[in-house]
Amino acid sequence: MLCHISLFKIKTLSTAISIQADAAGYEFLIIEHKKFNAAFALHGGHLVHFQLKEQQPIIWLSKTAIYNQQKAIRGGVPVCWPWFGAADKSLGENLPAHGFARTSKWELAAHNEFPEGVEIELRLTDSAATRDIWPFQFELLLKATLTDQIKLELISKNTGNIPFSYRGALHSYLNISTPESCAISGLNNHYNDSLDNGLAKSGDSTLQITGPIDAIYKKALSPITLSDKQFNRQLIIDNSGNDAEVLWTPWIAGAKAFADMPDQGYKTMFCIESAITNKSGVRVKPGHSHSLSTTIRSHTG
Repeated sequence: MLCHISLFKIKTLSTAISIQADAAGYEFLIIEHKKFNAAFALHGGHLVHFQLKEQQPIIWLSKTAIYNQQKAIRGGVPVCWPWFGAADKSLGENLPAHGFARTSKWELAAHNEFPEGVEIELRLTDSAATRDIWPFQFELLLKATLTDQIKLELISKNTGNIPFSYRGALHSYLNISTPESCAISGLNNHYNDSLDNGLAKSGDSTLQITGPIDAIYKKALSPITLSDKQFNRQLIIDNSGNDAEVLWTPWIAGAKAFADMPDQGYKTMFCIESAITNKSGVRVKPGHSHSLSTTIRSHTG
């Protein structure tokens, strides 16, 4: 669990689910199920921990992450929305990278505990503050089904009278043993290398982690597998509603540049993101919705 953070219980919601907070009042949804432990930060609608019993955590969280209402959390599964990367210049200058969802306070809309796991629904709606920088009405739902796997579904609903287009990502930080123990397979052969001015490239469907990576792969045709020899497991990632998978590790120099990541943090994390990166995004008509999802399951042995 979040053993590096001191929390106290505010409210018990069910046998396994409670709301807890740190000394500054920063709230977490804590899940202590018989099959797994998990946690969400209500700030950002952000899954920050998931660990099956007797296994290594699946989700990586920085031990030096900063928890306040202005900054996104380093690690977990940040919700990048309603844009990915930099905002379109037509929206204005100095807007937050990856949108405002990951730095907004979400509300717990629903929860359900059952023998095999839990279902959590977090909600974010438009406000005067969001409309100042993105002039649309919306309801954003993060539906999480946690059992022996993680399923996250981000549903973007247009509650206004005009269509909007959005880009985004479920920016999954996966917990790994060491980079040299890992290989990623099942990738599309075509990608754009953000470390080489976005140059379009082609390569093998299998990737070793040997240095910094920041690449936008065209959507995989089948689930992606991250094989980790030292942890003796495979993480199988199945995405939908996306047009790409973004793979990222900051490596040595990048980790040292982050105040909220230990210098050696790059050794135990790797990101495989379900993402919408096309400049035109996904168009959502009034009264309609679109779903972006990722499912992560662990196979040991």
